[in-house]
Parts: sequence; C-alpha cells; structure tokens
Amino acid sequence: MKKKIIYLAVLLSMITVACTKNFPKINTNPGSFTVAEPEAVLPGVFLNTINRFQLTNIRTLWEYSHLVDPTGRYNAGDDGIWSTMYVNALGNTTQLKKLYGANPAYANRMAIADIWECYIYAYLVGTYGPVPYSHMGETNNPAVEYDDENTIYTSLLSRLKADAAAIKITGGDTFTSDPIFAGDMSKWIKFANSLRLRTALTCQVNLPTVSAAAIKEVMANESSLISSDADDPKLNYGTAVGSQSQYNVQLVQGTSFLGTATPVMSDYLFTYFRSYKDPRIDAYFLKAATPFNITDTLTSTKTALHYIVSYPIPHLGQPKSFAKLPNWDLTSPTNPGNVLPFAGAQVPINYSTLQPALTAQNRPFYIMTYAEVCFMKAEASLKGYGGALTPDAYYYAGINANFAFWGLTQAQAATYQNQNGIKWGTAGRGFNYDLGFINTSIPANNLSKIWIQQWMNYFDDGGFEAWLLQRRTQNLVLPPHTAPGTVTGITTLFLNLPDRFPYPQTTEATVNPAGYANGLKLLGGPDYINTRLKIEPAYTPIDWTKVLPFYDQTFVQKWYGPNIEDLTAAGIKYTVSSTY
Repeated sequence: MKKKIIYLAVLLSMITVACTKNFPKINTNPGSFTVAEPEAVLPGVFLNTINRFQLTNIRTLWEYSHLVDPTGRYNAGDDGIWSTMYVNALGNTTQLKKLYGANPAYANRMAIADIWECYIYAYLVGTYGPVPYSHMGETNNPAVEYDDENTIYTSLLSRLKADAAAIKITGGDTFTSDPIFAGDMSKWIKFANSLRLRTALTCQVNLPTVSAAAIKEVMANESSLISSDADDPKLNYGTAVGSQSQYNVQLVQGTSFLGTATPVMSDYLFTYFRSYKDPRIDAYFLKAATPFNITDTLTSTKTALHYIVSYPIPHLGQPKSFAKLPNWDLTSPTNPGNVLPFAGAQVPINYSTLQPALTAQNRPFYIMTYAEVCFMKAEASLKGYGGALTPDAYYYAGINANFAFWGLTQAQAATYQNQNGIKWGTAGRGFNYDLGFINTSIPANNLSKIWIQQWMNYFDDGGFEAWLLQRRTQNLVLPPHTAPGTVTGITTLFLNLPDRFPYPQTTEATVNPAGYANGLKLLGGPDYINTRLKIEPAYTPIDWTKVLPFYDQTFVQKWYGPNIEDLTAAGIKYTVSSTY
C-alpha cells in the first residue's frame, strides 16, 4: 500500500507541475483542477513540499544550521521555495478547500489540508518575512498583496487551534491515501498542536502576549502533543524511480548541481562533540575516509619525557572557509607559516561524512520529532507557561529521546548528561573553535542548555528549524564565512548567518511589482539577506575584522588520552618527531 501511495504522490506532483509551469502569478491558476478528491491531490502536495525542503537543506539550510557542510558557503537565494510552495502546494490546497471546504463529509481532510498550509506558511514567513497570505487565491486581484509577519503568525496560531478541534477521531471522514500518518486522525491532532507550540515559541519576541497565551493553552493539555516517536510526522520515501528521497537523488545518484559532492560535518558542531565527549558523532557521521594527522604533545606513564607525536584522528569537521581576513595574523611558534588550521584537509577525504543511512533511497523525512517537543516543553516550563513536569525533566527527556532516535543507549545518554555543562544547572568548559575566537563552553544558564540540545536535535532534516532557532534566540556564536565574494550585489569581506532569503526577483519584482513593493514596505528594510525579521531580538553583529584569532588545535589534541601509551592501547600508529 505504501508503494502505491508514493507512486500516486509522484504522479500527482508531475500533473501539478504540468498544469502550473506557465503559471504567471501566484494568485491565479488557469490550469487548476475542477474535480479531484483530496486522496488524489494531498499526497502530491506533501511530496512536492518535502522534496523542496530536502533540496533547500542540501543547497542552503544545512550550511545555515552549522550542522552539515555540503559546500562550505552561505549560499543565498530563493532556490525554488517560493514557486514550489505557492504553485505546487498552496495552489492545490486552496483549490481543494474551494471544492470541499463547505462539505461536512470532508471535514477531517480539509483540516489536514489546512494544517499543511500552516506548516508551509510558517516556513515561508520564517524564510522571507512578509509574504502573500490573506490574499492568496484571489482570482480578481491584479496585485498579490503581502501580509506582515505579526498578522501571519497570529492567524496561524488561530488556524492550528481550530484545525485540531475540527478533526473527529471517531465518526469523521477518513484519509485513505495519507502518507504521513496512514489515516490516524489522533496523530494529525497532535501534529497540529505541536506545530502550534513551535509557532508560538517562534514569535515570542514580536508577539509576546499572543504567543504566551497559545503556549499556556497547549501546555495545559500535553496529551494533545506528540508524546513519543510513534507520533512523529514523517514522509516515507520509496525505492522506485521518482519516489526516492531527494537526499539520495542529489547526493548519491549525483543529479543535482552539486554533482557527487559529499556533505561533511561542520567544524562548529565538531567542536561541541569534542568538548563534551558526545557519542552522537558516530551516529551522525562516518569516520573520515583518510584520517587527518595531527601533531600533539603527550606525556608518558613510564618516563618523565614529553613526546612530540603525529597520529591520525578519526573525525574532523570542515571550516566555513579557509580564507583569512586581511588583519588576521596566526603566526605563532606552533604555526610559523601563518596558515589556517587544517588548510591541507581535502573534501571529503579528511572530513567526516554523513552516515549512509541518512541518504538511503527510502529514508523518511522527519517533519518533527518527539525530542523536539520535549525541548519545546522544557523552554515553556522554564518560562512559567505550565506543564506537568519540571523543566529539567523535559530537558533530560529530550536528550534521552534524541539518543534513542539515533540508536544510542540510555547508559550513553546518562553518561553524557552527567557532564558539567550538560547537567542541569552546571557550567561546562568547552574547547575553542579552531581559530580560537569562539568557545563552546556552556553556561549554567539552563535556557541556553535547552537551545543547544534542541539545535543538535535538528540534525539532519531540521535545517530550517535550526536556522529559525538561532535567529529567534541568538544563542550560538557562529563563525562567519570569510570568502563570500559578492552576495546579492554586495561585496563584503565576511558574511554572518543570513537573516532571510531575498524575494525571487523574476517572480515578484517583475511579475508582481505592486505586491513586491508592499512586501518591502512591511519588511521595513531592503530586500537583502541581512534585513532582520520581527522574530529576532535586538543584537549587535560581530565585526570579524576587529576580532583577532589565534591558532588553536587543542580541540583535536589528546584524542585518545594524555599519554603516549594511550595511543598504543588504542592501536593507533604514531610517529615521534622529538622528545624533551
């Protein structure tokens, strides 16, 4: 049955594209269907949505998350999100609701269609800022007007509440071709409420009163939220051509612009892994095909000598860029050549690559996980918004759920949780990033702990959510890209994490100029990647030209222990260059 659903989804996505490839505006569709059952349309909508989300992860958002590094750059641009969401997804759900919205025999399926629309709009407003929303689908409107962020978030919270209430678990209509939950209406209710919680937490800065009310309401009825990984919303892929995961199509089969590029671990995530002996490093990534050799100073349990040794390390993360800013001087006794750390590493030979299971043809895409819900509840509880458990109980439940999701044991989770910085209420000392100017120490601040674990949990499908979390919290100090060149017409020495995507020029500035001008007015700034959205708190970006880095390899040293005998015990071959 699952294969039939996937095939139908692929077929419908092809039909949808064929009907809308010449679609001149997002608010009209001369090729839209006039008669079609939701069973025939919604699977294709889901597939179109998730396929595009996977492509955007590969091309853009994995970079933004600092969890995975496909290209080492902050690529910026629409990347097809706008047209796919408005034409191939929202265009079809809008038409379905026009056909069946007033028919009570379709109430459950219309609620599902609306939940999916809310999921898409949350992605769009979190990507661009103001977007077409309330005027979507108006056939007599020559200019598609935009709505501001606050209006959209307020509406989404209201819609998700209504959708959850509208679904009947018994006595309602069924969704026989459901590729997300196999027709289980109770799980659609949990997804709607969990998405409502995510959305409310997102808009706390710009809508504090509205978001607080929604969070409290959801937390007062926790049984209506995702309560285990059995409730996780996910799209299952198949192995037949056309039904395969885009991660596999793009990265294994090599049909994308990346060719056969292999995504690798970010060195920023790598530094956190190393700082806290995190066993997830092996669950997320393979060891490097050709291990990188480091130089280290080790002592001995048998002599008083110090040994300068060279030996291979199993994992390594890729820096955002190997370029130096003009005033950066890394010259030191250990780095007389003034070169960047690991500048001789090669992709993907010396870096840790994605576990093959993550790019398998039929690997599901996870829209949300139980672990994320635990971390969201931990934040809500810590801020006094309710909950049956204490904040630390939710926090530990999230770590346990994430470890279990990746096949790690509860014993491993317990050992990890007992470390300073991970343990609730404690501060942990982390390593410096390889250029020394960023440190991965975790403060005693428990909210920061929750957000760090939530960020790690977004590997690997949650590229957008990781980007969203960082923008709304500014919790992580992320390294810049130091060789961005010209980005959307502006030449700069370095680039910090982008705040948004620019609007697609050919679609909006050219085809919908009045709507585009309205969008810029609501945005309150230029159509640029670092024009901030309303969800972001006030902060001062770091001027990296005024930061003095220093050469620091301590985060990879003493990998097997402080003594040369530790290398022997681990079976590691090494070379001694000198002793003292």
